Amino acid sequence: MRKKVLLVCMMIGFAFPLFAGYFDVGITLGTNAHLGERDLDSSRLKLAWGLSIGLTDVWELDIQTDTQLVPKFLGDHSVSMLLQRTLLGQRSTGGKTAGVGINTLLGVGAMISAYTPEGTTTLSHLLVSLTPITIGSPITGKRERALTITLAYNLYTQQVVVLFDLLKFDFYVRGSYKDYR
Repeated sequence: MRKKVLLVCMMIGFAFPLFAGYFDVGITLGTNAHLGERDLDSSRLKLAWGLSIGLTDVWELDIQTDTQLVPKFLGDHSVSMLLQRTLLGQRSTGGKTAGVGINTLLGVGAMISAYTPEGTTTLSHLLVSLTPITIGSPITGKRERALTITLAYNLYTQQVVVLFDLLKFDFYVRGSYKDYR
């Protein structure tokens, strides 16, 4: 029952930005690895999926769900929310002019997961993230993010672990060149 409620909340949360007045909205697909908490998270490979929502020309909100693929297909899930800022310039201008094509992201946020000693789904980690390379922008309609390193502080075990995203793709459904013709 709890998983169904979480799924409905995520679907409503994902649909709302399509109609709000944000700069842009992109669908995110990629990979994720949770390194360092083998006793709490047995997965070795996860599918990362979610939304990248442009709040301003330099700020974005990323909502990402990580779904276990190995060893149990479609096993456990975690949801991360990151507020990120570009470091090399505008990510989008909100008009026909593209933002910086190559950028870096620095972000902070939190994770909701069952990676606690009791195994209950709750706010479990505080996050600090660095994405050294992004190529593309919302205006072009897609963006690639490479080598994201996230330090995650587990609020229950007081451990700092690493979340690693090798590659993520953002496909923009709002805010691309098609919207500014």
